Amino acid sequence: MAQSLLAHAWAIPVILFLTLWILFYLPLAGIASLAKGTARTASTWVAKSPLGRWGAARRGWHGVRPWAPLIVILLLGAIAATAAAHLFVELAQRFPVSTSRVYLADRAAHEWFLGERQSGITSMLRFITFFGGGTGIALVVSVATVLLVLYKEPATATYLAGTAFGGVLLNTGLKYLFARTRPDLASAATAAHWYSFPSGHAMESFIVYGALAYITLRQPWPWKLDSAVLALVVTMVILIGLSRVYLGVHWVSDIAGGWSAGIVWLVAATVVFDLVLRRRRSRAAKQ
Repeated sequence: MAQSLLAHAWAIPVILFLTLWILFYLPLAGIASLAKGTARTASTWVAKSPLGRWGAARRGWHGVRPWAPLIVILLLGAIAATAAAHLFVELAQRFPVSTSRVYLADRAAHEWFLGERQSGITSMLRFITFFGGGTGIALVVSVATVLLVLYKEPATATYLAGTAFGGVLLNTGLKYLFARTRPDLASAATAAHWYSFPSGHAMESFIVYGALAYITLRQPWPWKLDSAVLALVVTMVILIGLSRVYLGVHWVSDIAGGWSAGIVWLVAATVVFDLVLRRRRSRAAKQ
């Protein structure tokens, strides 16, 4: 079994990507269509609600319908962000307690991965983890930002760069706040420094690749391509998070904390970006 994993380590990302692509492309195609229909229904409901009638009666207010999708996004985002924030707080409260399930799970996972390392998998995950680190994320953001500017989408480019930079600042502040020590780096399979919670690799990869997925889904592209991008994003986020635990530089709760904090920040940044775009469109419609 070990030799098989060693020989086929580089097939793991490919298999995961293809599996996710199939899952996203087939079942989610119907779900995506249902979601669009639900969004239209919700938008109509909001427009006919007391808020919509009140807004329509106001001078200078061009109706609530153009804003209804944002209201729906805001409500769904608030639910996701609230759940993620709750998870983050729970993790932060429990990881220092030696009798908590979080503490025990962290140690158990660390010891298990320490005993299951294979050179092929280690090499593959070292490569993958690069794209969640400072240099890798900066490279991805830079290339994507340049492409967006070339395709005359400066607002989207600003959203991506600002979201990524804001995520770095937030992660830095959270690390200072909790000042959690890493696992024993003497047994780590890669270099690491500074505090551990929440994982910067996990948080930044979730934010940046999540923002790229959002940008992609806004384009009028076929679902086949959208689902492929979504599968690639999820593959990268999962493997980057897994790599940090496997390589011995983070606890599992660091990864979960990075993802949950990343959700909160990504939702907030995306809602603000969507709001700004809709305001611009509303002003352009008035002229």
